[in-house]
Amino acid sequence: MSSVLRKKIEAGAGIPPTILQFNEFWEPLQNKVSSWVFDIFGVDLKAVPETRRVVSGNIASSQLGSLLTFVFNGKLSPGLCAIAIDEAGAAANAGQRLNQGADSLDGVSPLFQKLLFEAPAAALWRLIATGLNDHAALGSQAPLSELSQVAGGFEPAQRYLMIGYNVVLASAPVRFWVVFSLDYVQRHAAGFAQQAAQQRAAASSTGRGALRDSVKHSMIKIEGVLDRITMTIGECSRLEVGHLISLPDVDTARVSLQAETVNGTVDIGHCEMGVWKRQRALKLKTPILEPFTRELAKL
Repeated sequence: MSSVLRKKIEAGAGIPPTILQFNEFWEPLQNKVSSWVFDIFGVDLKAVPETRRVVSGNIASSQLGSLLTFVFNGKLSPGLCAIAIDEAGAAANAGQRLNQGADSLDGVSPLFQKLLFEAPAAALWRLIATGLNDHAALGSQAPLSELSQVAGGFEPAQRYLMIGYNVVLASAPVRFWVVFSLDYVQRHAAGFAQQAAQQRAAASSTGRGALRDSVKHSMIKIEGVLDRITMTIGECSRLEVGHLISLPDVDTARVSLQAETVNGTVDIGHCEMGVWKRQRALKLKTPILEPFTRELAKL
């Protein structure tokens, strides 16, 4: 199925965009289902869902009723509600566990096939529930129950996320489903989104603080400028050692203090030239000029 067609189908399947974009849910689920498929059926593949739909509780229970299904107690498994497999999948699992071909299992009862699938279903429950932090830690025992004890009880007003997979085996295609409470997945999507926003804000704040500290500790060149004159290029080309250059407007009581920045030279204040401990010195006479302090305030 093409990605474009899949998106169109899922757009009409009632799945909220926040769920479709909830990669923290989909990526671990894909990895765990892929691992389970390899362990149970010996097929190494990337388990991409064939179908993803949101359905009401009565529709979910009706669809599960025609499959070999295990459901889980909502108090102990509030997110993952059910795991189901079709008849071909049940037969393939029975053949794998009994070391027989699927065509030799015609006389095997559905009840026996369900018993043979209980351990694989529990294994898949454990794999998925491990990543759902509010599921009870029950060791190897999946909390199997009746439909009425599932989260939401498959009531018509409740909604469920049904995720279907298709695995092509040598004997026949196998289909199976995992079913989640939609409210549960939505709560987790909202929680992850809030956590991600907080982490981004913290990282941004830390980044700005580190940048501010780095800038404040950076070295810049400060110059005291007595005067500036203009000369033609020709006059500059005739300069020689010993030439005198007149500075008629020099006032040692008014020296410009300037800083070199990436945007050019910026005036930062005015000084007076004098002597301090037999050395030339500049004494700041005015507060730091506003254009420079405004730039500092942005840091």
